[in-house]
Amino acid sequence: MADEKKNRPPRGALIVIAVGLLATIAAALLSTDEASGEAAQLEWVKKVPMADSKPVSLSGGGTMQLTDGAIRTTGTNVSGYSLFRVSSQIRIDAGAPVGGGRILCSVSGDRQAEIAQTRGGLRATYPRSSTGLYTQEVPEVILLLFSSHGTELATVELDGLPERWSTEKGVKLEWPKFEPGVEHLEYFLPAGKPKEDLVLPFETIWRATNAPGAKVACTLTTSAGKTTARTSVALPKIPPPINEEEEEEKQEEREAEEAEAEKG
Repeated sequence: MADEKKNRPPRGALIVIAVGLLATIAAALLSTDEASGEAAQLEWVKKVPMADSKPVSLSGGGTMQLTDGAIRTTGTNVSGYSLFRVSSQIRIDAGAPVGGGRILCSVSGDRQAEIAQTRGGLRATYPRSSTGLYTQEVPEVILLLFSSHGTELATVELDGLPERWSTEKGVKLEWPKFEPGVEHLEYFLPAGKPKEDLVLPFETIWRATNAPGAKVACTLTTSAGKTTARTSVALPKIPPPINEEEEEEKQEEREAEEAEAEKG
């Protein structure tokens, strides 16, 4: 018995080995999922523009407006869910006296829609909380938890986005406390007047079992008071079923084109 105890590895070493094995297994699982392409690539099959909000006058000059918005939707999966993407952007005139102000935006998914989740379990709201939006990466593709094509993961493209989440340096963003059915983004503006039109785009992706729709409102608060811009958009019908065969063919075509491009 004494010899057996003597030959055992120290408990600390066993813990280190166990942790290392778990990390290795987790990394292998992640790399296998990503490398094997076990995620459906979904198409935005319908896009409906969102009306620009009315320009609201700001105290001291200039206007604020919600512009270039849209709603895009995928088809419906076998469980009756579709994904839909709500895009919009805040636009404030150059030279407007908004320095040091803050903007609180809300995006509410219509009719009990739920905010989608990324593979990492984060809400599918962009941009992310950040102390510097100007340098935050703008993703081209995101991976979501969504059942389709026999998998539990789906990728969608964030096409049509500008190069940056802010045209001005120094803008900060926080996600306020989560509220079911509503996504909030709170912007903190730097001191001084914007040198050019200040543009702050944002995106939310939802899942729903009914006709997609959303309401968007942004309230600017400065020492001179509050100003709110509002707009909304809705689709009249539930999206049609996902055409898995057609989307797989498109994916194969894209992969073939990429392979050709790499060769030549």
